[in-house]
Amino acid sequence: MRQASCSSSRENSYVLQTEFELHVIKQARRNVDGGNSIVYNGTAKTFHAMAKKKKKGAPAKGKNAPATLNDEKYLSSGRARSLPIYKCVINEHWEEDGMAEIFVSRKHVNGHVTVGVYLVDTFCTGVKSTFYYFNTTEEKFEDLLTSIPVDMEDISYELAHNIIYGAIAYAQEYGIAPHPEFQLTQMILEEDTEDVELIELEFGRNGKPALLINPAGDPRAEYYLRQLEKHAGPGNYDVVDGRLGEALDDDFEDDLDDDYYAFPEDWDEGDWEEFIDETEPEELINFIEAAGYMYDKTVAAPTQAVDLLTSDLEHVGMAITYEPLQNNYSDEELSEAAQIIATVKASVPSEQTNPLDILKPDYASDKPGTGLLKPKDNSESVLKQTVERLQQNIKKWPENPIFWNYLAMTYQQLGEDEKAEETIIQLHEQFPDYLHGKIMYAELLLDQEKADEVPAVFNNQFNLKGVYPNRDMFHISELVMFNFLMADYYLEEGNLYMANMYVKMLDQMEIPDSVSLNMLLLMRVNVALVKEMAPVLQEAKQSEEKKRELIAQLVN
Repeated sequence: MRQASCSSSRENSYVLQTEFELHVIKQARRNVDGGNSIVYNGTAKTFHAMAKKKKKGAPAKGKNAPATLNDEKYLSSGRARSLPIYKCVINEHWEEDGMAEIFVSRKHVNGHVTVGVYLVDTFCTGVKSTFYYFNTTEEKFEDLLTSIPVDMEDISYELAHNIIYGAIAYAQEYGIAPHPEFQLTQMILEEDTEDVELIELEFGRNGKPALLINPAGDPRAEYYLRQLEKHAGPGNYDVVDGRLGEALDDDFEDDLDDDYYAFPEDWDEGDWEEFIDETEPEELINFIEAAGYMYDKTVAAPTQAVDLLTSDLEHVGMAITYEPLQNNYSDEELSEAAQIIATVKASVPSEQTNPLDILKPDYASDKPGTGLLKPKDNSESVLKQTVERLQQNIKKWPENPIFWNYLAMTYQQLGEDEKAEETIIQLHEQFPDYLHGKIMYAELLLDQEKADEVPAVFNNQFNLKGVYPNRDMFHISELVMFNFLMADYYLEEGNLYMANMYVKMLDQMEIPDSVSLNMLLLMRVNVALVKEMAPVLQEAKQSEEKKRELIAQLVN
């Protein structure tokens, strides 16, 4: 289950908070969710690939859109509690770190799982963050777990329950309530009654609460401080405020300033020497930005990357727009497509990019009184009705690929993978120039371990302008989808440099919140960068000569 180690000789409680927010707050469009939903309300941070965007002062990513009524109603009704437990997972060393990252999953009759995710501060604040995955496939949930770059282990449901509710009870002694989203995600857990075995656990640190404030900040930090001052009293609690670089004692070091570590390109020789001397290779996963920068400066660009960057075809004669593109579809079929999209989203919410988002805006929203299929008690029946409706629309508008696109997605959400694959293949065959179809077909090839066939899908071109030489305008979502697909392709081919390059291209773009980012792919690239640089760091630690050579490369 382990992708990379994050064990450390130092206390890393608020490091884990950062990693939790970095690595599991969003699902990848293909790798995890496949059209199912994730809901998260918390502070999201960006990956290595987005560092320059942050430095330029681009607005931080905010909260994801709230879940539609369907999955909220399902959870609120308590129906998830009737599902059998699939598995419970937690990060290793949670007791000493004081931060438990807990996944509690339950299996549906269709084989999919709904997962509650809980970031639990056992030293002070209880449930700090929480969200859920709804009705995602078992395979994609397992992919998520294997991609988390911290050591995880299976635990019993009883232990998970006791950690969560024990930490909540401890926090409530000091007037601290769990994160508001727990009101919904608790419905994935059993009721907190005597029916659940009681396990004795210790909470707090050294006999009193110890508040750990993430260096990136915490929107509830002032609330925590007020409650501790009121209910514990001065001197009866400890604070580690990473925002200020303060330390509680020798166990909590002040070397995790977020802004400092986010921009290693600004470090001088002394900074790098200190970093090399004090950082073990297995700790490099804690410093994604530094690992990425080391890779950029020490790995020679392959010829293919040089050619692509030199020609700069990605931007020559090519404009990027954030406005909907014009199209030749009739008002009737656009309206029908919008209704279908709204139905699919209402049945099983999706973060996939909406094909209508790049068309006329008037039809890309739900409209009352337009004959939407309303999900009742069972979204599966609604989706099956949607399949029939899409098939009728395909007959009525055979030249519109959007209906094929959503037919494939609906089959995926129904778990009918063979029909989904057949539809994707038909979509690509009938509309070979349709970008969404190309992307879906290329993803299918990657899933089938046929990466060598991907270039032909894009006419052996590796930039959008090359794929569509007669187009001068592209929507931002098209560029994002294409770059992520190419990064995925090169990663599967073992070409980390090219994969990283496609991700870095997005640094230069202002990407709106409405466009989904493949966060698991970003994570996979980052973990690969760390694995590549760990031996380089180890060599520099063992040899003064190698250290000097490395520093010279990094500050040059």
